[in-house]
Amino acid sequence: MTTPLKSRCLILSSSMRHAFLTTALAAVTGIAVLAPVQQADAASNLFDLFRQKREAREAAQQQPQPVQQAPQVKQPVARTAKSAAPANVVKPAAPVAKAVAVKGPQIYDYRPEKLVKVDFTAVDMQVTAAISEKEGSLSPSALYAEAVDFISTVPQRADGLINPPAKTAEKQLDPALVTAVLDAMKATDVKAEQSLAEAIVTFYATEQTLLWSDGLAVSSRAEEVLALFERAEADGLVSAEYAVKVPDLDFDAAQKDMRIREIAAFEVALTARALRYALDAGEGRVIANRLSGFHDLPRKRIQPDLVLKALEDATDPTQVLADFNPQNSYYQKLKEQLAAMKPEGKKIARVAPDTLIKPGQNNAELPKILALIAQKAPAGYLNSYQDVFDRHKDGTLYDPELVTAVKDYQKLMGKTPDGIIGRATITALQGETSSVKRERILYSMERLRWLPRDFGQRYVFVNQPAYRAQYFDQGKEQLAMDVVIGSARNQTHFFYDTISTVVFNPSWGVPRSIVMNEMMPRILADSGYLDRNNYEVVVGGKVVSSTAVNWSAVAQGKAHVGVRQKPGPNNALGELKILFPNSHDIYLHDTPSKAAFKRDMRAVSHGCIRLADPRAMASAVMSTGKENLTKYFGKNERGIKVPSGVPIYLTYFTAWPDEASGKIRYFDDVYARDEGLAKAFQKTEQSRVAAM
Repeated sequence: MTTPLKSRCLILSSSMRHAFLTTALAAVTGIAVLAPVQQADAASNLFDLFRQKREAREAAQQQPQPVQQAPQVKQPVARTAKSAAPANVVKPAAPVAKAVAVKGPQIYDYRPEKLVKVDFTAVDMQVTAAISEKEGSLSPSALYAEAVDFISTVPQRADGLINPPAKTAEKQLDPALVTAVLDAMKATDVKAEQSLAEAIVTFYATEQTLLWSDGLAVSSRAEEVLALFERAEADGLVSAEYAVKVPDLDFDAAQKDMRIREIAAFEVALTARALRYALDAGEGRVIANRLSGFHDLPRKRIQPDLVLKALEDATDPTQVLADFNPQNSYYQKLKEQLAAMKPEGKKIARVAPDTLIKPGQNNAELPKILALIAQKAPAGYLNSYQDVFDRHKDGTLYDPELVTAVKDYQKLMGKTPDGIIGRATITALQGETSSVKRERILYSMERLRWLPRDFGQRYVFVNQPAYRAQYFDQGKEQLAMDVVIGSARNQTHFFYDTISTVVFNPSWGVPRSIVMNEMMPRILADSGYLDRNNYEVVVGGKVVSSTAVNWSAVAQGKAHVGVRQKPGPNNALGELKILFPNSHDIYLHDTPSKAAFKRDMRAVSHGCIRLADPRAMASAVMSTGKENLTKYFGKNERGIKVPSGVPIYLTYFTAWPDEASGKIRYFDDVYARDEGLAKAFQKTEQSRVAAM
């Protein structure tokens, strides 16, 4: 990248011109990481300038470009006291580099899973059945256990979460009829998710059986599964997404071929919806990682082929499917609260997402906000402002009279009375309605499906919207504390992992995004900034002085260095950090800055979790007392392994059961993720229903 030079109408001396041209050369070819240690010879004329430029380019092409081996380019360096510049030489200004910004994770436009036709046309049923032995010697119980065992990353597993199904009696179906129905499946037109469609074709081709039909009639097993789908709303799912056209109970025996085609279509459709239900109940309707780069949650823990085998062998297929829903107490409490909620008698239209109204502005959402205040405000407040609301009920201008009314209501809500109608004010208003609470419960039930069905007996749980971290042992809360989470710009990710190490007197490896986006302007203006502020620079695995680095090249993304803050009382991580190695560089840690813990809104960090009582959390995960940590504190960094790694869940629930009372508490949607999930819900339903 060439740094442009401004044309100036100046008459320069020969030495000034030489220095200026040399600086220009450094700007044009400046890709060296380490600055030169000797004064460069200035070019005497333009021919020399371009010759030097060509030679520098050729030298650069002959050498590798890692930080530690970057070629050096001749350019002026700052003179020391022993080698001061002559009085008649004007020292050229350092070229200003345009820093390369490092982008963080992005919010995505959610795309539901593509639906494809369940296509049997390329399958020879008889041949496939004859050669298939893919299940081997696994028993139905073992297959079922494997199908529902998706606690893949947490070492603890509670046995017997779901009872294996009892094998049904052998079906007494006419083989010729079964063959006819299977052949008729080639003419069916049923759409399903790609992985489910493939599993369905393989199952019928290899098993040569029917799951939901007794001859030409719909079986009682099928009727029970259809009834389960009708109750799907109780589990936060959408019944319409599992709808299946059921053949009439009465049919003309003379129209046998038509009936066979109807049964074939019903078989394929109900199997597709049963698999969809298992997948939705066990892993969620929405694929979390398609929402944003801040979601990092594994999927494909449920294997459709094993689910189908379990359904075939189960006496009660509804129990098989229902048990894919989370079985923990959190889910049960959310489900109970969902069932207890009654529809509101009077509904008010939702305020548009991201609405922001400042004094003096016009906004079409203003009447909705005033209606919400009028509905929820106490009698004393309404007595004072009812006339104001009546005069403005259809207006869109946020005038001084309304600003005063809103400020007073903000005081009643415990919010900052700034008169600005933004996310906090709107959330507080809408959060009081049953409809919004119900939506938050649905979002929480969905998010719970993204996590392992059993958290283990010992784990750390961080709920970001609650700004709260908890430590559990034997399944019971032993410790809880306030936390600070990432800002809206630097959101804390949603994922889970295993705590492995506690580091005392930690250094801080500054993420490249912070170096490039926030620290670089100061570094470019003052190359000694890092040295003076207890940071060290690492080049090729070795610590070097920050003044020896070509920061212009680093800023332009042509070279890379590491920046690390050394241990000390002012280190950003305080006296300890708790590690669970992950690709997001997120961990729990102390902080020398405690002021943020006094705020209600504590989303202000760069993404890591700051703990109000880091020593208490460290002693908990290390299974020792606080007093035993004293020996680890000092000047030098020291890491201590955590015995039998502790699972940690960095979650995002805007509705969650209180550990003490069991009642559901509701929290602000600090990252606006409820809005994103609502859109994903809508797109998913539209896609699925349209393909029925």
